[in-house]
Amino acid sequence: MDRLQHLQQLMAHGHCAESMSKIHNSRNRISRLIETYFYYIKECIKKDFPSLSFMRDHIGNEGAIYGGFIDTVGEIEPVRRNAFVGDCNASFTSNQYNIHLCWVRHNSKLKVIATGHSHVHIDCFENSSVEVVISSPTAKVYINQYGSSHVQISGHCECAVCKIHDTETYK
Repeated sequence: MDRLQHLQQLMAHGHCAESMSKIHNSRNRISRLIETYFYYIKECIKKDFPSLSFMRDHIGNEGAIYGGFIDTVGEIEPVRRNAFVGDCNASFTSNQYNIHLCWVRHNSKLKVIATGHSHVHIDCFENSSVEVVISSPTAKVYINQYGSSHVQISGHCECAVCKIHDTETYK
């Protein structure tokens, strides 16, 4: 059994029956496994599944090109959906008419510069911290803050909406 088949088996145990066919149909591709993670991201975060150690051991840096950033440091090229888990210390610029969805977990730090007409949606959890610089009056930023996460917004703050939830994760 190769590494990706083993990964599929392990992931299948933590997912609901509905998602198991998506995992099976991933056909040993990390891209499709990451896609499944994003499709069921609310349940994955609520259940803390897959665990951080699992992601470090079985996905690692290979998930970054699909938006799965694990312990990533430095400037990244964002995709539409981005998960920052572990001990990330990453940054990116959202520009033009781009839309970026971000989930920031564990001890990750994320800095986002929003320019142009971009839209950025961020959900942050645990001890993560997010710094957003809005450099354009036409950019929009929406943040959901959970648990002990920290958020700092500067620039055109009127273009940001930050909702603080009194729960550790999604309900």
